[in-house]
Amino acid sequence: MKKAILMFIIGFLLATVTSSCKKDTSDDRDKFVGTWAVHLYFSRIGSEFYTTDLITKSTTNSRQIIFTEQGSSSVPRIATVNDSTYVFQNFTSSTGISGNYSGEGSMKGIELKENGIISSDNPPFQGDLGEWFRTLTKQ
Repeated sequence: MKKAILMFIIGFLLATVTSSCKKDTSDDRDKFVGTWAVHLYFSRIGSEFYTTDLITKSTTNSRQIIFTEQGSSSVPRIATVNDSTYVFQNFTSSTGISGNYSGEGSMKGIELKENGIISSDNPPFQGDLGEWFRTLTKQ
């Protein structure tokens, strides 16, 4: 009987030790990966654009995601993920309203909500162009 109890205790301790040593293998980026319908709005000039973005994981940085606008020659935008939020690296876009963008986003239910600031040196939109907002819905 003592031998059975001892074996049970040793087995329980081994199971506890090995389960506590497991590494967390979840990837915060997984929830963002996919195809997203995009609604982009520029507050100061009141312009709206609709497009589609493909979000993929960076293969060179385990915390980054890459936004690629489908059917566009725009440079992909890179963002660094922290749980359900992300911050864009500053980027320049030549589609929609050409300019220099900065911003951030977060997951709100089944949508991504983004906002940031745009400025431009290109006529007719020069200087601080105000805020931009994007709502992305997963397809």
